[in-house]
Amino acid sequence: MAVNSVLLVGTLGTALLGVAVADKLFVATYPRDLATLCNAEAESGFTMSRNTARITAWIQDRLTTPDGGRLLASLRDHPLAERARWLDQRARESGRASCPMVQAYEELSAQWDSRRELQSLCSTVTFPDLGTLDEGTRLQAVDEWIETHASTTVVRSLSSRLRRAGTPVDRAEMLRHAASDVGVLTCDVAKILPVSVKKACDP
Repeated sequence: MAVNSVLLVGTLGTALLGVAVADKLFVATYPRDLATLCNAEAESGFTMSRNTARITAWIQDRLTTPDGGRLLASLRDHPLAERARWLDQRARESGRASCPMVQAYEELSAQWDSRRELQSLCSTVTFPDLGTLDEGTRLQAVDEWIETHASTTVVRSLSSRLRRAGTPVDRAEMLRHAASDVGVLTCDVAKILPVSVKKACDP
């Protein structure tokens, strides 16, 4: 009787293990991995703008198939500006109606573009003689650069806002805030805008 009980327990254990393995194989699919990637921002609690590396690690820990791993690797191999479109194509090919991470990558790409443009706009390398110009000419120089070089909504919208600002101090504060909002920590042009020509030219 004891031997039969042992055999029964062993058989049940093997059966349960087989069910667990089968269940794991059933859920380990490429569509499931794609769903994990597409919903990563919402389900992880992280945001692409602040926690890109954490979201990537979160996705990697939950992928269940080699194809899912290759999907993530291929996505990361693409330039940031191309990732949203590439992921959208993969999602559509798999029959997904939506993939929220497409929008997350679009927003991240736009943020990086805005940061790059504001870094240029804030640099004295872009405006080497700005400190020698009068108030009106400084504003004109900044405005012309935006009109010629800026492509992002964040930077192009600064043109009219800077013109409407009441004083050079207001313009400097506005530019500084715009830079800080996209992660540009220092804005040398904002430091120059409110400074008088005489003081700016002093050694």
